[in-house]
Amino acid sequence: MSDTPEQRLARWAERDVVVGLDAELHEARAIIGERDAEVAALKARNTQLANQVAQLSVERDAQRRRQESSTQPSFARRVYRRLRSIVGRLVPG
Repeated sequence: MSDTPEQRLARWAERDVVVGLDAELHEARAIIGERDAEVAALKARNTQLANQVAQLSVERDAQRRRQESSTQPSFARRVYRRLRSIVGRLVPG
């Protein structure tokens, strides 16, 4: 196989192009792999934060219910006041 110098240079140039494109492909795949890992980590963090928000919402609602119930008179107190009001209207005083 006796190549002319021009043919040999053309073959080497073609091989260099293929090697360069292959290196670019590997680099692009590595970058995509890193981005995929970052996306997966962000999704996991997002899920974790969503769970924390849900838990905090539950705790906030429970706290609000406790606060509202502590500011309202008890059921017995409300019944007592209502009965006293009714009796007060029925019995002249």
